[in-house]
Amino acid sequence: MRRLMMAVALSCAVAMAAAAAPPAGAATAEPGLVGAWRLVRFEDTAADGKVSYPFGEHPLGYFVYDPTGHLSVQVMRNPPIAPFAQAPPSEAEVRGAYGAYLAYFGTWRVDKAAHVLHHVIEGALNPRYLVNPDQTRPYRLAGDTLVIEINDPKTGRRQYRELQRVR
Repeated sequence: MRRLMMAVALSCAVAMAAAAAPPAGAATAEPGLVGAWRLVRFEDTAADGKVSYPFGEHPLGYFVYDPTGHLSVQVMRNPPIAPFAQAPPSEAEVRGAYGAYLAYFGTWRVDKAAHVLHHVIEGALNPRYLVNPDQTRPYRLAGDTLVIEINDPKTGRRQYRELQRVR
């Protein structure tokens, strides 16, 4: 019995060490990304050129890339939606709150040669993010400015995210 307990403890320790190991190619590939980034612009452009701001023209949010290869993304509509009028909230209020907030977490890695950032999503407010959890994000890093820009040639749509390093 004691051997079995030791074997179980050893296998748990190995599994925990493997889970704590940073993803290959994370902070070591692009140490300049490590840290907290404040969202400045969150802009979508449709194929017809119409620009929209899903979280308002001055959204609130942070992207956090830690040195162990973990990330957290939180984005909130600004100005915020009105507080719930009742408790529990109505279905319409819940839908409004859901649409006014984006959140996910997971790990990150970089293909520095291709300037592609991978967000590997482990959990998200919107389950759509879990359908394809390895989200590629072309990026540009210039000093304290991080730009993530996705251009989809199939649809003609563009997603533009601009962030400033938090100091």
